[in-house]
Amino acid sequence: MTLAVRRVLAAVGIAAAGLVVLSGPTRAAAPACPDPSLGQDIDHADVVFRGEVTKVRPVQTTGQRATRPYKVTADRVYKASLVTDRVVVTARVGTKCALPKLQQGTSYIFFVTEGHSRLLATSGTAEATPKLTRQVVARLGTGAQPEVPPPAAAQFTLVAGATPPALSRLLAPGAALLIISVLGLLVLGRRNRRST
Repeated sequence: MTLAVRRVLAAVGIAAAGLVVLSGPTRAAAPACPDPSLGQDIDHADVVFRGEVTKVRPVQTTGQRATRPYKVTADRVYKASLVTDRVVVTARVGTKCALPKLQQGTSYIFFVTEGHSRLLATSGTAEATPKLTRQVVARLGTGAQPEVPPPAAAQFTLVAGATPPALSRLLAPGAALLIISVLGLLVLGRRNRRST
């Protein structure tokens, strides 16, 4: 074997070894966010319900925290309860594990925590696909309809010392008009008789 051939083989061997090193086992990239199971999503949530996003509001910033409020009409509650079927759900924006922007007109299964009179969506919130709905029902049951607030009843305020007017006072204007009309007819009748 000549010196030139040996050099070529050595170069090929070094290159092959480099390829093996470069193409060797690589570490899987660490997930950006933890991927909890459905059971963990349910355990961490104060309320679990299904609802349709009816309005997407602009992002609101308070200090260094940005959130986006969503108006939601709930139609099924699987865990805990809602005091009304129309709620506002807030989702964090710009954080590592923030939810993608929810779409108006789409139904979602909301996993929310309650704090400071707000419903905050957790990362488990997802579109209410038939598969996810079946999984939630299998764990929590068929759920219940949210409470719908009754319509506001009319309120009457009693004015102190006020008494309703007497019936004679209510009828007096009408009776007076009737008497004046009859007298007017009598006067016209007498004039007509005299002229004839």
